[in-house]
Amino acid sequence: MIIDGHAHACGIYLTQNSIIDYLDSHNIDRVILCGGEQGSKRNYFYPLMSNLLRKETLSYNYNKLICKMVKLCKLADYIEGQNYVVWKLASTSPDRIWNAYWVDPNDDSCIDKMDEFYQKYGFHMIKLHQCWTDFDIQSKNCRKLFQWAAKNKIPIFIHIISYKQVIRFTSMANKYNKTKFIIAHLIGSETMYPRLQYNNVFFDLSSPQLYSIGILKKALETYGAERLILGSDAPYGINNIDKIKKRLKKLKISKRERKLIYGDTLNNLYE
Repeated sequence: MIIDGHAHACGIYLTQNSIIDYLDSHNIDRVILCGGEQGSKRNYFYPLMSNLLRKETLSYNYNKLICKMVKLCKLADYIEGQNYVVWKLASTSPDRIWNAYWVDPNDDSCIDKMDEFYQKYGFHMIKLHQCWTDFDIQSKNCRKLFQWAAKNKIPIFIHIISYKQVIRFTSMANKYNKTKFIIAHLIGSETMYPRLQYNNVFFDLSSPQLYSIGILKKALETYGAERLILGSDAPYGINNIDKIKKRLKKLKISKRERKLIYGDTLNNLYE
């Protein structure tokens, strides 16, 4: 099974038909979808700067650009409404499309809203993004959220904004070790490794524009394929799944490792 573990409901994944067409044409069995740019059909091309700039700091620099775009376009204003859009898409093809619920921890009623949505509609993943909503990973609401996720056995997907927040997250991951976390784009994977005390943190491989093949190789060596997850971050990057597969092929991973990364690791989080 091949799962796109991280994508947005815009661009190639804007409508039910476009989603299924893309999944079928790229031999992808399922996508986990979160909110995106409201009604946008745009797909973004980003050069593989990670082939030239190979340090972990590349992703932090990209984050600064993301923050500017989000603020300029006021994208965070649509997060709550997008949760309903994504659920409706998922309800049309529940075997192919799984919905994620995007949370803004700055909203003091976020836990109540999430709990109500989960009881009414359900979701398969919680999404947090520090570039879209500026929050501290050690905030009171984040702590409540981590407890909720552990209780309900729902993984949390986090895009971390900075080195400082990576360090703060590592402390939280150790404290809330019953919670399953997925870190976007291998952000902070090198920094976290000697600090993490448990195996509850997993890493998403989407947007290869943000990390070098060297960082990917080190992640395979240190964490193993059991903690790596395939994803596209569509529409932010054209055919990112194919680009990641090419990198993995260069690293000559085994058939077992390939199966884990392509879908089994993510599926195992729900067992």
